Amino acid sequence: MSQICQVLLTQLAISTAAIAQRIIVADFMTGIAGEQLDLPCLFIYNETSLRVVQATWLKRGEGTDENIAVYNPLFGMSYPTRSGRIRFHNATSGNCTLTVHPLKLEDQGVYSCEVNVFPSGKFESRTELKVLVRPIGHAIAMPTEIGRSEAPVANCTAANGKPAADVTWIAKLQGRVTSTQRENPNGTVTVFSQYRIIPSRKANGQNVTCVVSHDALTAPLSLPVTLSVLYPPDVRIIGYDGNWQINQHNVSLSCLADANPPATSYHWTMSSGVVPERARIAGDQLIIDQVDYSVNGTWICEATNELGKGRGEIVIVVREPDSLRAGKLYGSTIVFIVTGTIIGTLIIIVSLAIVIAKKQKTIEDGKSDARPITRKRSHITVFATLNLNVLDGASSSKTEVNETGATVNADVNVN
Repeated sequence: MSQICQVLLTQLAISTAAIAQRIIVADFMTGIAGEQLDLPCLFIYNETSLRVVQATWLKRGEGTDENIAVYNPLFGMSYPTRSGRIRFHNATSGNCTLTVHPLKLEDQGVYSCEVNVFPSGKFESRTELKVLVRPIGHAIAMPTEIGRSEAPVANCTAANGKPAADVTWIAKLQGRVTSTQRENPNGTVTVFSQYRIIPSRKANGQNVTCVVSHDALTAPLSLPVTLSVLYPPDVRIIGYDGNWQINQHNVSLSCLADANPPATSYHWTMSSGVVPERARIAGDQLIIDQVDYSVNGTWICEATNELGKGRGEIVIVVREPDSLRAGKLYGSTIVFIVTGTIIGTLIIIVSLAIVIAKKQKTIEDGKSDARPITRKRSHITVFATLNLNVLDGASSSKTEVNETGATVNADVNVN
């Protein structure tokens, strides 16, 4: 029994036999369609001096009243127009509460509880019933192509509510809300709401939430929506670490296509126009069983979905194995050392020649003081021969010892 009915029974319990006959009802009641509702009606009277002849519930109409339920001590309970959904309580005890289940929208109206007693006559009191209808909430994403103009990306519907539901949105994405209403023939209202943004790649996969609030709901409805923004593939290629070496086995490239809807086909090419025999194409993957120099160059992957194509590129540079590079590096180092030694030797030789020339000049100057002689011009001639032989074992297919030889022959003539 409802809380209102319990309050009325409490009031009845504290009443005394001296209280005048009267009917206690709720002036206003609210029920929810589809649920059970109790319409309380308590008749207070002195059972020793009065006798209930008949108790009746009526729904007031324009010009005509409808008998809903009737109790008569001789004929029992009767439900003239709404059998199956209506039930009277024990009217003989003064509790004339009417139970309706399930409550329907057409049950809304003004009800009258009447009690006829002998010998006092008829007592009557009225209750106004308002029936609420819970809205049915539904929210969906609206796939929208990427663009620069605002477009709806999510729809939310609060259908067949009475009164109209309140619809709001929770979203991190900045957007705008538009709402419309439609009044239905049965008196309910359907609310349509849209969340609108400028569609972008960033918005794809983001969540927004439609919140439906209504008096008939114990808590607001939260309806999450994952946005779907459509765009052509954005492609990048991964798998190359910058260290592919000759004769390396089982390397691959992967074509990653960020697209909505997902890419349905992939096409691999090389900038040279020819895909080498070493390469195998398996959908979004390029597999190379053994690396050789034919893999060198720019690789291109083109991905396609319903909206268009996207293209990605990567430059592959094949390197020699570490052992070969180390051998060449060693040979180059020897060359630099030998060359530096030779240059240093030549500098020393030239320096010695200059010193000798200066001493010779000093001697000649001393002799000139003794007697005049014809001064001869000094000539310094340096002859240097460099024999450099570097054998780089790194260039050989077999393992060999690196040999480096250098010979410096220098002839110095001072005239």
